[in-house]
Amino acid sequence: MSPANVNNISIRSLNSSDVPRVRELHFKLLPVSYPYSFFVQLLVLPNRSCFVAYAEGHPKVPIGFISAAIQPSSASVVPRISHSSPDFSPSNSVDLTKPRLEILTLGVLPACQHCGLAKLLMKRTIESFHQSCAIIPNTESIGGTLVHANVATSNLEAIRFYERMGMIIASPVIRNLYRTPSSGSKDAYLVAGVV
Repeated sequence: MSPANVNNISIRSLNSSDVPRVRELHFKLLPVSYPYSFFVQLLVLPNRSCFVAYAEGHPKVPIGFISAAIQPSSASVVPRISHSSPDFSPSNSVDLTKPRLEILTLGVLPACQHCGLAKLLMKRTIESFHQSCAIIPNTESIGGTLVHANVATSNLEAIRFYERMGMIIASPVIRNLYRTPSSGSKDAYLVAGVV
C-alpha cells in the first residue's frame, strides 16, 4: 500500500483499539521491542502523545506513527557534534535549558517513505502539544520548538531526516543505548534542534 502523496493520508491520535496494530508496526520498523505499558502510557499520561497515519480507505492499517513526550527544562547546554570535526564551542550548541519535545519513536513503512509523511507526523505532534499546553514555548525569539530524539548511529536515513528538519547531532556516541533481541545492543546519538 503506497499512498501517492500526503493528501491521501489521514493522521489521528492513538486510541486503545489501535494499540495492537501500532505495536506490531513498531516491532516491524524499529529494532527495539517496546512493552505494552509503553503504549498504555501514550494513551494515559498527559505529557505523552502518539499519532498514527493511515492511507485513505484503510483506517485500520497503520502506515506510520510518532510518539513524543514533553520534557521539562534541564540545566545544561549540549555541544554540537559534527561527523567531520567535533566543535565544542558555546556558539555551536543546542540549548536544552528550556522545556522541549522528545520524539520517543517515529516510523513509516518503507513503501510509504519519501512522501513527506514523517515530516507531517512531526508537525502534527508539535501542533498538538502547543494546543494542549503552554509548557513548550513557540516564540519568535527561538524560531520554533525545541525538539530532541535519540537515533541509532547506524540509521543514516533517520539522521538525514532529522538534519533536514533542522536538527543536529548534539552528543558524542551514546554506547549501547538500544538493546535488541536480534542484534544485541546499538549505539545512538542525541539529535536536537529548533523545528
